[in-house]
Amino acid sequence: MSDKKCVVIVEDDPDARDYLTAILEDNGYEPVTAADGEEGLQKVRERKPAVILLDLMMPKKSGMKFLNEIKQDEELKSIPIVVESGASAVTGVDMRKYLEDPPYRDRKAKALGMDIDITPDAYLEKPVDPDMLVEILKKLA
Repeated sequence: MSDKKCVVIVEDDPDARDYLTAILEDNGYEPVTAADGEEGLQKVRERKPAVILLDLMMPKKSGMKFLNEIKQDEELKSIPIVVESGASAVTGVDMRKYLEDPPYRDRKAKALGMDIDITPDAYLEKPVDPDMLVEILKKLA
């Protein structure tokens, strides 16, 4: 068994998965990849990673549904989740503001029918800055 901290990458874009995998490997983490939310849940349950990197816009199970399921699961809810997405342009939700501004989060969550208490632990806009990702992982893992 490796002493590297496991990070599950839940990302449907193969190029983004490869990019994130390379960053993690270069910085001493053990990446485990999943191409969609369903596969991601399976990998998280199997591996109990130190951190989850999560894309929001995915087939089969969206990142928001995945986030809700993890944060409501007693066994898994303590695993930190870092959302990495370009969804702000698509959804009209400024994810950074969503995380940092509770009144904004409350309004947007209500409008989207989301549970306002369920938020990721960090957010990175795509394309992900490798240094920012590593800095966040060091804080969370």
